[in-house]
Parts: sequence; structure tokens; C-alpha cells
Amino acid sequence: MSNNLQTFLTEIQTFFSEDKITLDEKGRLSGSKDCFHFSPILIPQLNDKAADVIVRPSNQEELARLIGCAAKHRIPIIPRGAGTGNYGQGVPIHGGLMVNTKDLNRIQAIDHDSATAEAGVILYEIEKAAADHNAELRCFPSTVPTSSTAGFITGGSGGVGSIKWGMLREADNIRSAKILTIEEEPKFVDVSGPELQGVIHNCGLTCFVTEVTLALAPKVQWQQYIISFDDFYQALDAGQQLAENQDLNKRLVTAFEWPMPSFFIPLAKKGASPEGKSAVFLYTDADRQEVEALAEKMSGTISFHEEPHSGKGRGTQIYDYTWNHTTQWAMKADPGFTYLQDRLVLSRMHEQIKARKAAFPGELIEHVEFTIGGGEIFAGGLTVVKYRDEARLNEIIKWCEANDIAVSNPHTYYLDDDTRWYDDAFLAAKERWDPHHLLNPGHLHALEK
Repeated sequence: MSNNLQTFLTEIQTFFSEDKITLDEKGRLSGSKDCFHFSPILIPQLNDKAADVIVRPSNQEELARLIGCAAKHRIPIIPRGAGTGNYGQGVPIHGGLMVNTKDLNRIQAIDHDSATAEAGVILYEIEKAAADHNAELRCFPSTVPTSSTAGFITGGSGGVGSIKWGMLREADNIRSAKILTIEEEPKFVDVSGPELQGVIHNCGLTCFVTEVTLALAPKVQWQQYIISFDDFYQALDAGQQLAENQDLNKRLVTAFEWPMPSFFIPLAKKGASPEGKSAVFLYTDADRQEVEALAEKMSGTISFHEEPHSGKGRGTQIYDYTWNHTTQWAMKADPGFTYLQDRLVLSRMHEQIKARKAAFPGELIEHVEFTIGGGEIFAGGLTVVKYRDEARLNEIIKWCEANDIAVSNPHTYYLDDDTRWYDDAFLAAKERWDPHHLLNPGHLHALEK
């Protein structure tokens, strides 16, 4: 243990109680993990990585004091929400201080139009509170019951609701954020407008997000449907038609190739996954008669329908099986699965998928999330892959990129390996807010040159 670290630990123990500090090895290892276990490549690289200490501040004043102390002693700092939406980027590479935001859990303000919440507020708590104002979240991850507010905007890019409201970076979905600079005397800074580009999807590398103001949407009585199809390409076309249907109000449109629906055991037990059928998952406020008519025109059959939930708890939510929850269900069915994040060319989806399947027969199961960006419909794949070895996975990625299927590689813990990386603007924000480069070191190639 370095002298700096020992001095830092001694100092923070004077103003944090023992129950707020984790020093034992088991607790540090467990608390330092995120969802990198989705990648067989990342597991051996990251499995033994851990913070030297995890601290859970109770309020923003304690947080600022903690950050200032770490900056003074030049201790690496890793922000941590729930850790559900990161795939290696949230793991300490060089030890240091992990700051658990669990207790920063206050909704500061909420009305029909927006919600301001501290970093550690669970998104589903905002959804519940918004209902009292006849409102709801615009966009959220499939991990909404466990995902923290700041964790979502810094680790995510979109989710349920993105078919209507777009991704996090657009449509004023994130109104503003309060951040803390990483200095001996940290400053709280209110960030909005173009400066948010240095905050959204920053994976905890540019600043410490302490508070977020999210735009809300008018509350809708959503109905849930699963529409089954004999053929995946029918399901794919149906997903596109539903996504492009401007007369249909919707919150989610997802297409699955069989046998993916069979992996969703709770839904299969409800008869929602007929043998051999591909499927489209749909949230809409349209009634069954209207959706049945649409399904019939698209050669599909409704295999599951649930009215808006009005009881206690969340009830059945088919979004629990979409986005990267899909990968988790697939891995439960077969631990040999992993995944890719890719984007198809909408007008060439059939051609691209058929060619990829021909190149890698029996290795891929299709999963497409339809979203909107800049007024344009996108087909984003979270493709499930039967893992063979790293060389084969890289071969699949290389093939995709050569055939106009964009890949955001989820098998690297470097943020600037991601196609969503925004280069100079991101580095400029880091220089302003983290001048000593203490935040989450080891996750940017650009700082290792």
C-alpha cells in the first residue's frame, strides 16, 4: 500500500463511520464488478480488479469532501451506481477509491414535465413518483428496477422509450446535470445544452455526476403484446412497419428470432412463446382489436396480451426480456452465449442478416431493437453469439464492419474503442473537470499515448 493511499485511508476514517467504508477483500472485489461477465474475453482481464476502498457518502457535502481528499492525495476515483449497464468500463483498473452513490437517493423535485434526482436514485422510483403527476419516464433501460439515475445517463445511450423519444443525447431528454469537479477543492457545476455531450455516456471518466434533471412524458396506459410469426424475416418486417407507423403510439418495438423467445422462461410458461415462432414485443396504447388487425396484415398472431397494470408492484413487464436483458436470459439458457452491439442498415436488413448467417452458420441469433434518432428509424442489434474463441469473435466483428453493420464492441473496457466515442470534445471536458486525470484511469487509449 502506497504512503498516499495509507494517508488517505487514515484521513477519511476521521469523517466516515465504519459502516460507510468497505476495506475487506471480498467486499471490494464484489463491489468493484459490473456486467463484464457478459464477455468471455473480459472475464480473465478484469475478474481480479478491485478498488482499494469503497466509500458510501450519505449526502453531496460528504461526497465533495471525499472527492477533495482523494484529489489531494492523487487517488484514482471510480464513480459507481448499480453497475448494471456497464461492461467493463466501470471496473477499477488501477485500484483507488470507488464511490458508491447508493445513499445519494433523494428526488429533489418532480412535476408533470421533469424530475430532478440525485445520482443514486433508482429510475423506477422516479417512474412511480411521476405517476402522481400523470407523467412517466421518457426513456429507461431494461434494468429500470435497479438502475441508478446518474449510472444510466453516464453508462447508457437509450432504452425502452427510444422508439418514441430517441436516444439520451437528443430531444432534450436530459435537461441538465449537476457535476462535481475532481480537484482538491471540488466545485459543483450546473451543466446543460451542448456541454452535456461531455456527461452523457462518459462512463465516469470526465466528471462526477451528482444530480440529473430528466424530461418526463405524459403518462400513457400502455398495453403489452407479443406477436408471433412463422419466420424471423416476417417478424423483422413487422417490427419495421410498427416502428414506422406514425399513427401508432408506442414505447417499445423489439424483434426476436426463434429460439430466443424460448429462453424467456416466465413468458413461455404463460404460453407467450409458441414453439418455433419468432416474435415482436410491443408496448402501445392501442386496444387488442386494433393490434389484432395489424398483426393479421403482417401475417402474425398475438400470443400474449396484457392490459395496463393496476395492481401492486410492476406486474409482468415484457421489457424485462429486451435490450441487454435478452443477453442475460440467453446466457441463463446456455452459458456459452455472448453478444454483439451492432446496427443494421434499415433498407438492407434482410440482405445483411442472411449474408452474416451464411458466413457464420449456427453461431448467431438475431435480436433487433427499433429506435428513433434525429427523426430516423434505426435497427439496433443486440445479437446473441455462440462463443467459440476470441479470434472467431473478432472475425465476426471484422466481417460486420466490412458489410456495413456498425459494431460497438462490448468486449473491450476502453471507452475510445466504442463507435459512440466523441474524441476531442470528450477529452476537452475531461481536462476542464478532471485536470489530474484521476477518474477511472485505464479506460482511455487516448491518455496512454
